[in-house]
Amino acid sequence: MVDLSALQKVLLALAIGALIGLEREKRAAGKEVFAGIRTFMIISLLGFLSGYVSQILGNFFPVYAGFAGTIGLAIASYLIEYQRIRAVGMTSEIAFILTYIIGLILFFESYPYLLTISLGITLTLILVSKESLHKFARHLTKREIRSFLTFAALAFVILPILPNRPIDNFGIFNPYIVWLSLVMVLSVNFFSYVAMKIFGAKKGLGLTGFFGGLASSTAVTVNMAEKARINKKIINWATFAIVIASSVMFIRQWAVASFFNIQILNYFLPFLFLTSIGTIFSLIYLSKAEREKATVEIGSPLDFKPAIKFTIFFIIVYSLSHLIKNSYWPLGIYGLSILAGFIEVDAITISLATMGINPLVALKGMILAGVSNTFSKWFLAGWFGPNEINKEVSKFFLSLILLGLFLFSLIELGLFSNFPI
Repeated sequence: MVDLSALQKVLLALAIGALIGLEREKRAAGKEVFAGIRTFMIISLLGFLSGYVSQILGNFFPVYAGFAGTIGLAIASYLIEYQRIRAVGMTSEIAFILTYIIGLILFFESYPYLLTISLGITLTLILVSKESLHKFARHLTKREIRSFLTFAALAFVILPILPNRPIDNFGIFNPYIVWLSLVMVLSVNFFSYVAMKIFGAKKGLGLTGFFGGLASSTAVTVNMAEKARINKKIINWATFAIVIASSVMFIRQWAVASFFNIQILNYFLPFLFLTSIGTIFSLIYLSKAEREKATVEIGSPLDFKPAIKFTIFFIIVYSLSHLIKNSYWPLGIYGLSILAGFIEVDAITISLATMGINPLVALKGMILAGVSNTFSKWFLAGWFGPNEINKEVSKFFLSLILLGLFLFSLIELGLFSNFPI
């Protein structure tokens, strides 16, 4: 009987090798290449087969032999190329070795092979992003490097050693949760910043608004409103950036809450719906936008001042949330969600996710916080921007607020109580 699982793995090994090899051949652009699409397919298959043979023999000698042979081929290729050119990189040789390892991992992994597929796609993305990554590295400042090292210490040195339990007499202050909220904000800001530097903000307000929305939709709103007030020729571009950033905020709420509370992962439909509606609105403004492009200056994502301010605000909201939780007054939770969301949506989102309350109560609080934050951005757009942009975004913000309150009402009435939302 044919082992369909093994056949599936063989095809996947060949596909991953082909993907990486195709990129290497395209990169060579007709020049002689160390390993192309066929060689990478074979080396990926060799990694898989070495694991297969090792299992049959009951020892790992075939794996070691295959790995040693792969490294030997890579070294030999590098030495020959170095003798010929005297200046050559090792990217293809390292990718060659990693492809063998990916094929080997595939043999031991079970369906749906998420690790193997992720490694193959990630390796290809790294290879194809050569110019963008080098450009990013050349423009990296010493201040950004220092900030990143500090962030790494906060995330990978300090966070793991903090106690993950309340340390005060009221059972509220959990150092690990508070520190994790700081790390989460810095992480979102950092990866948004990296993406903007790699792709370039001037390539369009789509990426700028989207990644800006991941970092701070409020910052995008204020910045674009100010730019539109100075230059009214970019009204449609500014409106597009504000709308797409404000739309992304809702799906970001769900992602952040799900990170802290896995139960919320199932309740994605309200946030997906609000983000989708906002995206449709943004496409209307994109079609009307002129060629002029504006950029969004959010500042350094590794500037710790805003993150520290957020953490202080988070501690206050988190403490109030738990005090309200102890008396378990849902109306108090909803009121706090509205007040906190008007200032900052992430703090109340994390608080609701980590309070240990019914996921539906947390869900409704998150929707109210998102609606409140949308009203806040509406006010800021009118305050910082011209009447023209206030008129445009008013249509979107009013629609989003009404839709959010409508979804809250449906959940409150229990229409979705029998199945995940």
